[in-house]
Amino acid sequence: MKSIRLKYCTDNGCTFRFVNRSNLHSVEVVEKKGAVFITLSLKTGESVSLLSGAETLDVFNQRWSRFEASEEIFFDLAEFEVIR
Repeated sequence: MKSIRLKYCTDNGCTFRFVNRSNLHSVEVVEKKGAVFITLSLKTGESVSLLSGAETLDVFNQRWSRFEASEEIFFDLAEFEVIR
C-alpha cells in the first residue's frame, strides 16, 4: 500500500509517521515566495501542513506524478517541515 512519510522533530529528537495514500482526502500544494506549502487533508478530518524552501513546485509535481504512476511504496516528505 502506498504511503507518505512525514518527519516530526522536537527538542528530544525526530520520529517518522507514515500516512497511507488511501487515507488522504486531498493534497493541496502551492508555491509562495520560493517556498512550497503542502496541506494533507486526511479522511479522519485531520490536516497536516508542511513547508519546504529547498524544493520547487515543478520538482515536487514531478516527484508526485512519478510516485502515483510507479510501484514505489512511499513518497518521502521528510525534508519538509511539519508546521504546527
